[in-house]
Amino acid sequence: MALMEKTKPNTCYWESTLPSLDWHKHRSIEYWEYRKKWSELPNKQITTPFPIHIDIETTTVCNLLCPMCPRTIQIENGTFSDIGTMSMELYKKIIDEGSENGLCSVKLMSLGEPLLDEHIVERIKYAKEHGVLEIMFNTNATNLTEEMSHNILEAGLDSIFFSVDGLKEQYDKIRIGAHYETTLKNITNFLKIKNEGNYKHVQTRVGMVVLPGTEEILEEYTKFWLPKVGIVGFSEWVEYARGQDVKDDYDPNFACPQPFQRMFVLQDGICVPCCNDQERGYIIGDFNKNSIKEIWNGSRASSLRQSMIDGKWFNYNICKQCHFPRATKGS
Repeated sequence: MALMEKTKPNTCYWESTLPSLDWHKHRSIEYWEYRKKWSELPNKQITTPFPIHIDIETTTVCNLLCPMCPRTIQIENGTFSDIGTMSMELYKKIIDEGSENGLCSVKLMSLGEPLLDEHIVERIKYAKEHGVLEIMFNTNATNLTEEMSHNILEAGLDSIFFSVDGLKEQYDKIRIGAHYETTLKNITNFLKIKNEGNYKHVQTRVGMVVLPGTEEILEEYTKFWLPKVGIVGFSEWVEYARGQDVKDDYDPNFACPQPFQRMFVLQDGICVPCCNDQERGYIIGDFNKNSIKEIWNGSRASSLRQSMIDGKWFNYNICKQCHFPRATKGS
């Protein structure tokens, strides 16, 4: 296997990457300018008048009950919001506003499985037709049929991230409702279709949550997947999701990049600031009542960013839950 590069984009995630990725060569200048902004905005602790990226939760429907997933945990304890799918009307309203304000990328998922959204192909196509540079999502790949693979690639998908927790022995215990051989076949077929078609720009990645007992397979997992997809990612499992008290200690130099880069619009239009706020603990607005631009520049989003700048993020429970003391400003 070729030598790999290891990076740590944030405090609870790291990845291994092949030193040369073919899709890099097939992205536009505009895309790389956007990625430069992605890094510069949080490092300089500034933002643009409109978010450069929006996570859009197109559906909260999922066919699995993975024990580490916030969705599973919230369903177990009765705190999960209504299961539903975002209307195309609301979705188009987001994309239309973004198209007028320089929106660069969208991720079409949060707590649901995007391939269970009956409108997913139409959503990808609509965003691409309206100038979005990068359209992406994570998927468990259980519904990634050959037909679906062709459809999402042809619609304009730019990046796809496969969630595959462990090798076969671990996977079948963790991904409850899925089967390793089926998932592996689906991903293999997708990669074949992508590689044989005119989709050289499409980024692929496989990732897993590092649960207790899976640490010993990380090297084998990387050796298996890295040559196939180019990037292998690992997320630390955080026990707080099951209600444990968060740490009282904090690093005053910590600053989360997300409030400077992106915002999340959930399937019913409620907006939250980051990927960690699955329980809607800090709502920054409602897209049914205000525009994205108004919410992005509103008092709640602005005060969160200012707290990051002032080193007072510990006033926010969502930040306490996400934070690890080894984090550094601008990470």
